[in-house]
Amino acid sequence: MRLRWLLLPSVLLAACAHQQAAQTAPAQPIVAQPAAPVADASAQAKADDTAELKRLLTGPIAHFDFDQARLTDQDREKLQTLAKAMKAHPAARIRIAGNCDELGTEEYNLALGQRRAEVARKYLTDLGISSSRLETISYGENRPAVEGHDEAAHAANRRDEAELLSTR
Repeated sequence: MRLRWLLLPSVLLAACAHQQAAQTAPAQPIVAQPAAPVADASAQAKADDTAELKRLLTGPIAHFDFDQARLTDQDREKLQTLAKAMKAHPAARIRIAGNCDELGTEEYNLALGQRRAEVARKYLTDLGISSSRLETISYGENRPAVEGHDEAAHAANRRDEAELLSTR
C-alpha cells in the first residue's frame, strides 16, 4: 500500500500534464508566404528605357541661330542620343515642335518653326528612326520658353522641343 501512495503523486502529475497538453490548442502549421513577384527583367529594362527617353525629351532638343534652321554639332549629338533611346524603345512616337523668337511676322515664324522641326525629323530619319514615329508641328513665336525682348530671351526661344506621344 505504501508503494501506491508513493506512485499516486507521480500518476497524478502525469495525468495533469496529459490533460493540460490536451486542452492546449494544436500548433498551427507554418505556411510559407509566397515571395513578392520579381519584376521581369525585360519589363524593368523597358521602364528604364522609357524613363531615359522622357529625360532626353526634357527641355530643347535643338537651338538655332537667328533666322536659321540648321543643326549645330551639339544638336546632332543630342539627336543621336535620342535616336539610340528610340531604337531601344521601338514603339515610341514623338512630336517635334519648332519654335521661334518674337522677331518677324507670325506667318513667317510659323513657317520657320516648321522648317526647324522638319530638319530635326529628317536627321532622326537619317539615323534610322521611321518617319511614321515622328510628327512635326510649328508653334512659331506662340510658345516662348523665356519671356522677354532681349537677345538672351530670343536665343532661348529659337528651339525645337519634343514630346513623347506614346510608347506602345
